[in-house]
Parts: sequence; structure tokens; C-alpha cells
Amino acid sequence: MDLLDQLEPDRPLTPFAVDRAAVESWLGVRLPADYWELTRFGTVVVGGAIVLSAADREYLGMLPWAKSGLRADLREAGLPPLRLHPVPGGLLPWGHTVNGRTSLLWNTADPEPDSWTVVLCDPARSEPLLDSGLTLTAFLETVILDRVGRLGPLPATVAPHWNPPVAGIPSPRPELTAAEREFALRGPAGPAALRLLVPPPPAAGCDWERVFDRLGTRLPSDYRELMDAYGGGCWSHWLRLAPPGGLAGLPELIGRSGPGPCWPEPDGFLVIGSSIDTDRIGWLTVGPDPDAWPVAVRPRHVREEVRLSGGLVEVLVGWLRGGLDVPGLPGLDPDDDPFECAGFEPLIETPRLV
Repeated sequence: MDLLDQLEPDRPLTPFAVDRAAVESWLGVRLPADYWELTRFGTVVVGGAIVLSAADREYLGMLPWAKSGLRADLREAGLPPLRLHPVPGGLLPWGHTVNGRTSLLWNTADPEPDSWTVVLCDPARSEPLLDSGLTLTAFLETVILDRVGRLGPLPATVAPHWNPPVAGIPSPRPELTAAEREFALRGPAGPAALRLLVPPPPAAGCDWERVFDRLGTRLPSDYRELMDAYGGGCWSHWLRLAPPGGLAGLPELIGRSGPGPCWPEPDGFLVIGSSIDTDRIGWLTVGPDPDAWPVAVRPRHVREEVRLSGGLVEVLVGWLRGGLDVPGLPGLDPDDDPFECAGFEPLIETPRLV
């Protein structure tokens, strides 16, 4: 019998259509049949404790960061690194506990995906890795009726996740020559390197004079070049940069708190975007030349601004390469692949950056 049919939904579940072939092609691996059946309503929360991620744009886009977080947590705990997908036979994340302490993954060593077993990873435990020996459905049934490690027994409930699923897959990763990869990672941190790391989408351009009139100021030239090439959007599922036409309303949209004045006050902080955790990024509008304005981050939990070296594009390239790690712009683990983590999703509609 279908497991979801045996669980009590606390809210209506809405069917979610996904292009299975496109997802598996993007991942480079087939996924278990019971996974597709269990996620037919999108991402769900089982037993109030387990988030089972559907193969939507959010899950696929955040997958590199999920693996990066695992590597960093294990490294911090002094534990050996994991073999993670796409390494053959590596672990592939599919969910986590609601409190975020335990990551849930498949052991993909078996060539038959329907035989993959669920692995629990919690670096804070004395046994940080536990292979349950159970397939996905068997694992969920067991934690509802009994226990796996310290997880369970759980209520026999299912609920839709609080973030509605979004169909689609992230943009294809670029296929580069060895010379192009070297330039992207170690060449001058400018637009040419950025285009290799993250190919730009079709851009609509911008009426800059109208933007300047609305704002009452001109803007740095590298920002204009960036917006002409990419437009507003979310970089690596972390950093959301507003489209030029939305800059005037950003201070009110994401709040004005901070250690110093906010633009348009003299020498104020002109917000241009936000992390998913509401850290703000922008310029300190000191002096008459916008190209000389320092880029800075106002982290959500730090009362001091973090000034960054270089212009916005230089900062962005340095961060995507993994060479920048400051509050609000977390760095990569040394074992992360910058090309896997780097990405850009254009804004489809007016963003809410908090």
C-alpha cells in the first residue's frame, strides 16, 4: 500500500508535476521509484520532523550548498570527508530533519536505485554516520512505528512544506575547456571570468537614465554592466540582487536598521540586495564618484559593516570562486567545486528579499 495514503494530512496536499527525465538527466543519475511516488505532492514533512525534498528547482539549486554544509560541518567536527554525489557511489542528500541537525541521504553504491539505503548524518553525534540499511519507504515506515538511531517514533502525519514547490531545473552547467576553467577560477576577477563561471541569460537591458532620475544619483559602472548582462536575480541560491528599477524601494522592503546611516542620507548605505538570511549588501555612498563607492555587507547578526575589497563584480567573482568568506557571504568548503555551486536564477517577478 502507498505510504502517503496511510498518513493523515494536516492540510490538503496538491499534486505536483515534475519532469522526471529532465531532473535525472540534470543529476546524472536515476532516482528510486518510491521517491517519485512519495514526492508527487512536492516537498512534504513526514511525522512533523522529516523534510522530504521534492525534485523541484529549489532542491536542485540548493543541492550543492547542502553538500557544502555537510563537508564543512564534518571538517569542523574533525571527521573525515564524505564521498558525495556525483562521485560514483557517493552519498546524495534527499532531505533533513525539521531542526536541521540531521541530514538524510542515499547511499548510491548499489547500481539499482531502488536498492539505495538511507544514511543519517549528524556530526554532533558520537556516531555521525549511520546507514540504516533501509530503502526510503522502509525508513519512513520504521521511524513512524519505531526508531532509526535517535529518530522516531513519529506521528503518522504528512503535511505540505511551507515553501510551495517550483517546477524546473537550474540552468545547465557550462562545458569549458581546461584553459577556460583556469581563467574562470584564477584569471582577473572581472566580467569575462564571471561569464565563464555563470553564463548570462538573455537580458532585456535597462533605461539607465530613467533609473538615475528616479534614484537621484548615478550608479557604479560595473553594476550597470552586471545588470545589462544578467538583470536582477539570485546568485547561487543565496545572494539576491534587485533589478535597477527596484533599488529605490529596497530600504523600506528589507528594513533600515544598521550601524550607520542609510541612503539617501549623506554617506549612507545604498542597499542593492540581500542574502536569503537578510544580510544586506550595497555601497557606502561616500564621495561624488559612484565607481569609488566601497562595497559593504551589513550582516544580520553583526552590528558593524564589513567593507569588501574591489567593485561589485570583483566581489561577486571572488565569492563564487570560494575565495571570499565574510559574514553574510559564506565561503565554500575546500572540497567544493565552484562550478557546481555557482549559479544564477533571473527574477521572474518583483522580488521579496526577506
